[in-house]
Amino acid sequence: MKKPLYQQVISDLEKKIKTEMKPNDRLPSERQLLKEYGVSRNTIRLALNDLEERGVIYRLHGKGTFVSTIYLDQTNLGSMYSFSEQMSEAGHKPTTQNRTLELVTPEEDVANQLNLKTGEKAYKLVRLRLADGVPLMYGETYLPEKIFPDLKMSDLEENLYTVMKQKYNEQSILAFEDVQAVNLDEKDSKILGVKPGDASLKIFRRAINDKNVPIEFTISLARGDRFIYRSRQYNHLV
Repeated sequence: MKKPLYQQVISDLEKKIKTEMKPNDRLPSERQLLKEYGVSRNTIRLALNDLEERGVIYRLHGKGTFVSTIYLDQTNLGSMYSFSEQMSEAGHKPTTQNRTLELVTPEEDVANQLNLKTGEKAYKLVRLRLADGVPLMYGETYLPEKIFPDLKMSDLEENLYTVMKQKYNEQSILAFEDVQAVNLDEKDSKILGVKPGDASLKIFRRAINDKNVPIEFTISLARGDRFIYRSRQYNHLV
């Protein structure tokens, strides 16, 4: 199957960065990239956003886009993180327990994340993620009804993102995450199999499709004794 256009641009740009460019080299402007690839401005921006999220490039306002001093190619919570993929790569067996699925009118903060108008509904999916049978992450995922109509629990016997792609032709291609350190209350600690008051990472994840439309908002709790959130900062000389 042919890759989507933005993925083709990402692959080509990343290859050129690896083989033809040096740290702090300046990339062509958006206008030059539009002419070179013959795609939409939105496609170019999605590609550049992906490369920036993964630390391949950095942008300086008014100056342009540059190759990062350190090129890092690692999956992390803030860059299209996949629980199943990361657990599998670490040699663990990932499983998911879908607890409940219901159609709700989301609270205002959730509705804003999904760009929902007043009264628009979303499916609320409650899930527990495990590795080798050990609970590691618990959360609520909100999916707009207008994008995923008639979603059923039986659909979710497959991976959620597989269902998005196969049933609805939707794909999460970019995610934005905020992470907050919290202590687990009695209810959540019991679900995750730890003690009340234990440390946790509270992760707010908003995913968009290739049209820059929000299609998922998830609030998760990840066990503090099993997860870290790695952040990298660069000093750029240009």
